[in-house]
Amino acid sequence: MKHPHLLAGATALAGACALAAPLMAQTLTLQAEEPGSSAYLYAAAFEQVIEEYTDVEVEIIPRGSSVSNTATVNMGRSDLGFANALAVAWGANGILDFEGRPTSDNRMVFSGISLSYLNAVAATDYVEKTGNATVGTALVGEDAAQVLVEPQGSINPVVYDIFLQSYGSSLEDMRDSNHVVQVPSSQMGQRVQDGQANAYIGLGPVGIPDLTEVILARPMTFLTWSDKDMAALREYGFVPATLPANSFDGQAEDIVAPASLMTVIANVNTDEDMVYDVVRTVMENLDALAQGNQAFASWDPETFVAEQYQVIPFHPGAERYYRERGWLD
Repeated sequence: MKHPHLLAGATALAGACALAAPLMAQTLTLQAEEPGSSAYLYAAAFEQVIEEYTDVEVEIIPRGSSVSNTATVNMGRSDLGFANALAVAWGANGILDFEGRPTSDNRMVFSGISLSYLNAVAATDYVEKTGNATVGTALVGEDAAQVLVEPQGSINPVVYDIFLQSYGSSLEDMRDSNHVVQVPSSQMGQRVQDGQANAYIGLGPVGIPDLTEVILARPMTFLTWSDKDMAALREYGFVPATLPANSFDGQAEDIVAPASLMTVIANVNTDEDMVYDVVRTVMENLDALAQGNQAFASWDPETFVAEQYQVIPFHPGAERYYRERGWLD
């Protein structure tokens, strides 16, 4: 028979240990893409900062794409996920890859982590000869240039087709009239040099190699986008952004062009306090984030909180933090 005092002591000790035991850390699932991708590298930098400054443990899901991540987060299979704003907007509007299946449970957490511009250029001699200096005159219609665009399977022909439809045309129409040259990006410079094409449209960051090669092959003029063009692309997730002067050879002035943003989205049911803590931690440790990935050194999160960049509403936890900072009215 056990001594009653020993039993009492054991019970008290067990209670004290229970009180002293640390609380279980929250786990945050973060949908990225394959290892080596920009989304995966961004996620790794987030993981390092969040785990260092909070009790949240981050589990990176190393697979997916902007489209699949948009769907996965919407279904609640991941708390947060990286996705291009184009796919996020397509999901919100139930169009293209999400036709009839809107992703109504996604909310924005971060935006503008990186920018990809929809660049459109035409050979300078073509522009001077025809006077077609806008995207609408140079890339549409019977007098259009010979436009380089990547083959099917890339996002660029999809985007070009969306643009053409706003003018009552289509990629198929332009192909039928022999105004489209679809080749891999590695061949574009050579096609321009050989005289088989004299214009280009494509989505990419500053310094994207295919456009750089096209400009090296032949002097190019950046085409201007109208307010009508911008409005037509808004539904598809494009936002107006300034491509700084001298981002590419021959581009002497700032250009306002449609741009897509890398974002982080959350399921609407992801814990509000956890999202708030994640946003606060990231915003208060931007230097540490940039040390983990130099791409964050140029991120200006306050700018991309503005309404014009919101392709979907903010998650309540993110909105609370941004209002506290005075970044939202």
